[in-house]
Parts: sequence; structure tokens; C-alpha cells
Amino acid sequence: MGGYRALTVPFPNGSGQTRGLVAYTPRLMSNRSAAARQSRAEARRRARLAAQGQVAEIEIENEGASPAPTTVAGGGFLQRLIPPAPPLQGKGDPLAGFMYEGPARQIVAALWLLARHPIYWLVPALVWMVAWPFSLGGGTNALIGSVAQYVSLIGAGWVGWQRPWLFSIAAVLVGWGAVAWYFVLYGTRSGVISPDQALVALATQTALQLVVGFVAGWYGGYLRRRLADQRPRPAAARTRRR
Repeated sequence: MGGYRALTVPFPNGSGQTRGLVAYTPRLMSNRSAAARQSRAEARRRARLAAQGQVAEIEIENEGASPAPTTVAGGGFLQRLIPPAPPLQGKGDPLAGFMYEGPARQIVAALWLLARHPIYWLVPALVWMVAWPFSLGGGTNALIGSVAQYVSLIGAGWVGWQRPWLFSIAAVLVGWGAVAWYFVLYGTRSGVISPDQALVALATQTALQLVVGFVAGWYGGYLRRRLADQRPRPAAARTRRR
């Protein structure tokens, strides 16, 4: 009997000839895993729903459900502050059609993207350039000018999904290049910048604008991906409406 103890009891009402012994052995434990039992339960549930004519709705629900994005347990403060955003749905390879394989491929690819989508960075550059003089003053005009500059760079990263930071940097370089001469002229004439420090001030401001453009463009692209990831899937929405 293995590890179990056999129990025998006589029939209470049997005759001498029929009185015998009944052996009892406890039920063996099932060796099926939890996954196998869950799979069998799911199969029974699907069979019941199929009998009720609800198979089509189950299939639509399964097709509409997308795998949840993989998240790292825990994570640092930066990851909790800025959760990872998945790529945009329905967007193909941003370098589709780009056949160059020579040296400095990344630089050539960046120029190729800018040439294919000029409106993505020229319009934000124009807005940034127009808003720049207002940001030099004080009060409400300076606030409006600064907000318009940042919004234009974030917008460049939003529409330039292929390389968000690239389009915002291109926008800020074009806008800053158009007004840099005025910055040097205004600074030297007003005494804010000494003539022998003009190049240093110009280089410092250019580096600052590049950093601002990179961060604003990255944020524009990130914000678009996050908002797109939170939209309900069409198939899932149809299933809920039923």
C-alpha cells in the first residue's frame, strides 16, 4: 500500500458467507501542475461559452488585447518619474528608403530626414525667432515669448516623430542663427557684453540653446508616445460597447 495504511471493516448486515472485508485507500493526490489545471478550466469555460454562442465576442476581445509593456520591477527615481514609452503604433521605419551605407551614415541620415520633412523644423524655427525679441524684456511679454519658444520646440519634437530631438535642434539652430547677430550687437552696445568677450558669450548661448532644444524635442516626442499609448484600442472599444 505504499505510504498509506489500509483500513478494513466488516459488512455490518452481511451473513457469515457474505461478510467480508472492505479495503479503503485514500485518494492519491493529483500530479497535474497549476498551469495544466488552469488550462483545463479555461477549456471548459470556452466550451460553455461556445454553447451559448459567445465565441465571436471572445475572439474579438483576444484580438483587441495587446500585450502589456514590459516594466522593470522597482526601478530608480528617474524611471518612476519618466516611465518608458512604447513606439508609436502604425509608424514604419523612419529611414525607409534611405540607401546610403558609406561613412558618417548617422550624419547623412539626419540631413536626409531634415530634407524630407522641412516643414517640421522650419515652422517651429520661425515661431521661435519671432518670439525671441519678446523674451528679452520683462513682465508679461517676456513670459509669453519664452512660453512660445518652448512650445515651438516641443511641437517640433511632437511632429518630428522620426527623430524628435533632431527636428527641435534644427529649429533652434535656424532660429538662433537668425538672431545671433542681434544678440551680439545688442549686448555690446548696451554694455552687457564686452567686445572682447563677444565670441565667448555667443558660444555659451549657442550651447545653451542646443541643450534646451534637445530636451524640448525629446519631451515632445516622449509626450506624444505616452498619450498614444493611453488611447483605447479600437477592437477593445468595440468589445466593451457590446
